[in-house]
Amino acid sequence: MISLAFAAPALSDLRDALDDSTLESAAILLCEPVFEAGRIRLLVKEIHIASAHDYLERSAVRVRLDPNFCLSIEKSAKLNRFSLVYVHTHPSPGHPDFSPEDDATEAKLSDYLSWRCPGVPHLALLFPRDAATRCRVVGSFQAVPVVQVGGDIVCATEDVQKLEIDRFDRQIRAFGEDGQKRIAALEVGIVGLGGTGSIVAQQLAHLGVMRFVLIDPDQVETSNLNRVVGAGPTDVLQSKVAVTERMIRSIRSEADIVAISGDVTARSVARRLSVTDFIFGCTDTHSSRHTINQLAYQYLIPTIDLGVAIGNSGDQATIGSHVQMLAPGLPCLWCSNHLNAHRIREELMTQEQRASDPYFEGGNGVRQPAVISLNGTTASLAITMFLSAVAGIPSRPRYLAYDAVRGRMNALAVAVNPGCPFCGPESTLGVGDRAPLPGRPE
Repeated sequence: MISLAFAAPALSDLRDALDDSTLESAAILLCEPVFEAGRIRLLVKEIHIASAHDYLERSAVRVRLDPNFCLSIEKSAKLNRFSLVYVHTHPSPGHPDFSPEDDATEAKLSDYLSWRCPGVPHLALLFPRDAATRCRVVGSFQAVPVVQVGGDIVCATEDVQKLEIDRFDRQIRAFGEDGQKRIAALEVGIVGLGGTGSIVAQQLAHLGVMRFVLIDPDQVETSNLNRVVGAGPTDVLQSKVAVTERMIRSIRSEADIVAISGDVTARSVARRLSVTDFIFGCTDTHSSRHTINQLAYQYLIPTIDLGVAIGNSGDQATIGSHVQMLAPGLPCLWCSNHLNAHRIREELMTQEQRASDPYFEGGNGVRQPAVISLNGTTASLAITMFLSAVAGIPSRPRYLAYDAVRGRMNALAVAVNPGCPFCGPESTLGVGDRAPLPGRPE
């Protein structure tokens, strides 16, 4: 499966820039391909819009670009192993799909690209006047979904998922058939399957998600039985991913589930998430959250981070949580001060490094309090945020703080740090495999 991802608002800006009511317009995109687990995700890197002098021919039904405009872009694709996306419009109403002339042109283009830029897929992207965006592999009829990733996940192409109308009737009444199709089309990664992660998995299964990537290195302990949904006494010493997989299948027997009993800070494990469509980070270590944070921006994967805390500040009890969405245009966990570099360094050390490091403090080593009611509240807030971003329910906040002591829910506003190396303008945003992921040696 191939998908095409834009960082918001690039897709909207591109369509606006090419909008002309009388003449076809064209552009060429350079994309970073990410190959993993039989899937390919193309991350839009550069957008080259043809100017008036770049056309040899331009009318209401046809465009032909100057080879000098195309060749420099195609050369960059060859040298850097980028994928190319050839974009054009149909300005006249009543032409919602690729035309026979488009088919003929692409057949020749496909032969050319297999020689000029081999080894990576290349796409054709069409903006019709009065229909949804169309995208396909050049020279074929293989449809490619197109998304714009930001605070809202804009699915530009039509979903072809079949709906279970009777089963999801009440949800469809809430956010429509299109929203239900978008939910069913997603592959969702859940990292951490304890108190919050198991509830997130349960709710997603009820909502109609059919494809899951479950990641957790731990086994069920007796102390987990008060809060891990689906776990019973006979599950002690069973892997958490196995227990959660069984729970999901009890709701969605036909679900497609990849269960990885491993740590997301291992680069090979984190790499599997690079082609998912959405991630929930339900972990409590700084190193794992740092890894997920970088994945979200580097691979344009919309992510929701969940954090729960029960403790004391002086004589004052603190009981609360936060839910924060991570996506282009939104602040990352570093911008919102949720990560500690010293803790990350210590958590990623090997035993030998810890033994030889005079500054190693040993971490806190304390089991944190956990109560299922607070986990449930936090997980539900995260799922509602997910539904807003994906299915369009009218809930705008993308960063929430819950104070259970005062009974308050606050929407927080944090600006993106322009110098942030993870989500700022000069960061690793959208570079895919060009930058290494953080992680433990393997």
